Amino acid sequence: MELSISLTPQQAASGAVVTVPLPSGTTRVRVPPVRDGDVVRVRTGESEVLLRIRVTNPATPSRGLQWLGVLAVAAVLVFLVVLANEGDGSGSDSASGVDSTSSPYAEEPYSEDPYTADPYTEDPYSEDPYSEEPYTEDPYSEDPYSEEPYTEDPYGTESEAPDPYESGTCLNGTLPDSTTAQEVSGVEEVSCSASDAHYKVIETIPLTSELSRCNANPQTQYAFSYSYTRNGMPYYEYVYCLVGLGSYGY
Repeated sequence: MELSISLTPQQAASGAVVTVPLPSGTTRVRVPPVRDGDVVRVRTGESEVLLRIRVTNPATPSRGLQWLGVLAVAAVLVFLVVLANEGDGSGSDSASGVDSTSSPYAEEPYSEDPYTADPYTEDPYSEDPYSEEPYTEDPYSEDPYSEEPYTEDPYGTESEAPDPYESGTCLNGTLPDSTTAQEVSGVEEVSCSASDAHYKVIETIPLTSELSRCNANPQTQYAFSYSYTRNGMPYYEYVYCLVGLGSYGY
């Protein structure tokens, strides 16, 4: 599954935590330093998502705003041309013989053209706001990939395997009374004097998940295997041979 997300140049240069919409709902993921067009693999739960990076420049005005500015300047110029044409027409009336001395408009109320002083004599655009490049310092001058960004797993999928249970360790929880391997949960180490101490480890067999290895110990009443994985692959396994305590023993 590939999604496209937008980052600012600052986010792309230093990495960022962003919200990604997925079919199962939104989730927040960490994106390492990237370039425009890069693809980042992100694992969410049991699935993997490809994020296509788009680096945007928030300082660049949209094409629509640029056109609005051009139209505004054009409208002012048209208005000034119309006023100039009206001024020429008043002069032609005077030349055709109209008696200006008896006219109630002998004194032109607008003798001083309020528009002679062009309010735009100082071009608001004379100083180009983009003359100074906002990104004079290249955010990519230092290669963000010079150091491996994933030396520490950001998703916490890998951890150091805990020490194996030693003989004499007591466990709680409930194990199935079956010779067929079944998935169990909620089995943890407890004090042997605890009320929920149900089993005691009598032998620890490393580097295997075969429960049948406990058949060689005649005291075994239960067999329990535990595997630690890295990147989805088991790399540390134990089988524990147990006896039941109290009502769990037989």
